[in-house]
Amino acid sequence: MFTLCLVAFLFARRGVSTDGGAPLTGWYEPPNERGTWDIIVSCVLTLTICVWSALHLNVPTEESKLAERNYRRVRWIVLGLFAPELVVSTAFGQFLTARWLRGEIRKDFLYRKEHVRWSSEQQLQEWSITQCYYAVMGGIRIQTNSECIPSHGRLSLTAEGVRMLSFLGRLPEIDEGQIEDKSKADGLAKFLVVLQAGWMIIQTLARVHQKLPVTLLEINTMGHVVCAFALYGLWWSKPLDIKDPTMVLNEEWQDRLLSLMWMCSPICWHNDDFISEIRCLQYTPPSERQSINTPISPIEQKPQKTHFSIGSIGAQDPIKFIGPLDQFQQGGVDGEGLDHNVSYAVHGKKSFKIAKEHTIFFQLQTPHHGLHHSAVYCRRALKDCDFHEELSPAAIKRWELACLAVDDLWTTCVRRPEFTEYFFTLSTLGSKDKDDTAMATKFVGELAYIADHVPNFPGLGYLGSVNVHRDALKSVVAFTGAAYGGLHLAAWNDFFPTVAEKWLWISCALATGASGVLLALFFLASQKVKAFEYLEHFIRNSKAIKWTSASIITPLFLTARIFIVVEAFISLRRQPADVYKTPEWSEYLPHL
Repeated sequence: MFTLCLVAFLFARRGVSTDGGAPLTGWYEPPNERGTWDIIVSCVLTLTICVWSALHLNVPTEESKLAERNYRRVRWIVLGLFAPELVVSTAFGQFLTARWLRGEIRKDFLYRKEHVRWSSEQQLQEWSITQCYYAVMGGIRIQTNSECIPSHGRLSLTAEGVRMLSFLGRLPEIDEGQIEDKSKADGLAKFLVVLQAGWMIIQTLARVHQKLPVTLLEINTMGHVVCAFALYGLWWSKPLDIKDPTMVLNEEWQDRLLSLMWMCSPICWHNDDFISEIRCLQYTPPSERQSINTPISPIEQKPQKTHFSIGSIGAQDPIKFIGPLDQFQQGGVDGEGLDHNVSYAVHGKKSFKIAKEHTIFFQLQTPHHGLHHSAVYCRRALKDCDFHEELSPAAIKRWELACLAVDDLWTTCVRRPEFTEYFFTLSTLGSKDKDDTAMATKFVGELAYIADHVPNFPGLGYLGSVNVHRDALKSVVAFTGAAYGGLHLAAWNDFFPTVAEKWLWISCALATGASGVLLALFFLASQKVKAFEYLEHFIRNSKAIKWTSASIITPLFLTARIFIVVEAFISLRRQPADVYKTPEWSEYLPHL
């Protein structure tokens, strides 16, 4: 050991080199440049981890397999790459729903705590935002053992269904710790994603500050990074990648309440006729039941007005709630002038059309039934309804159980009258007393209480009892699309391999951004000006506009989105030399 140290000392003193006299150096910095492959890898990695990790999809169906779940996730990733505003609007809608549900459950908690001294521990639950997100994503399901519910096995409770259970004091016990244990969310993984995305933003801003060119791929990546940050903020409390929902135990009240929920929800629609089983049945409270044809108490409304319950699906198409306007027939009780191929019921001195399957109600219903077939309108008699079958014994049993459940709902509303508009629809259509005064007929509100599964994207026109105007969500979609297009339009003066690609890029970005701005302004105006709402209704129902949109506008819009993404990659084939220079970070660090 001493000999080795002595040899090393002598070599050091004499300056002898062991590499043949080559010059030596200390720490060496690499060239201040990057390659094309570095840009691609950095952007693709950022895009992938941002879109993949930011997605918090709802609970899948129990029958789904691993391949189906992966395929669903891939579809959403593709959607996030080409139309990120739709993913952001989905997260925004779920955020509104979860926040609304938490607020409603808290109202019930405070009411029972203050007014109902005998409330059980179950009735005094107050849910966190994580528990509400768990309900919104379809994490709560009910085993349908009743014969009156068609064989769907397990049904998912929607946010509206959980809200009804909370209102009635039957909120299921869902432990937040168990939800977090099921969730695959990882704080460290989220931190690393945010770190990578943040580095991309800092690097791009530094290049702009030092007047170094930025590639189109980096600009496109920046747009998705911003959307990913928005998704993280909206979905931060939502559980991630839950496959096994929580089952609610079958209790005594379940059959009655499930029957009512089933009759109100879209799950009972037949052949997509958009008419629920509850729609033709008006409700008479226990205190007002004397005879089936007794008018309901008057309200301060003008004749022929309907106040739909908040979130009612019937409000989407009021014409189908009102029923066929031509169904009243002259001829009266003697039957003269009536079409013998159609079923009729007598109301006063007139006869009106009823669906064949609903004739059974006029034989079964008695004054003690809270739900009885309306003696004014039969929605099943609409010309475009092809459901002409006898009511099954299961459907009749559902009706009898729903009569019991709706009484519980009404009794609770009597104690808390401000919530009546959430669960009941009031209408003066066709109901008048002897003095020809408009009367208020009560109908049970049609909300999506239960479903086969809760979809990730319910659509832009319905948020249930959230009581958010449908244009609010549409405005978010439009503004996000405008921001996405505007970001890409900001690169109009950057380098493009050819002039044609430059103008195609500007056209596609301008079309995306401008259409978003115009749609956002239109949707906002629809909330304030009635004429815009009528115009939207006309556009939505015009066959010519629908054909033009499906055949021309939608393909052009999709082509523009695809071109932006594809051009961001192929433009790398020719770039200025300064693109490959990296920023001088010493400009931003304190030094002497």
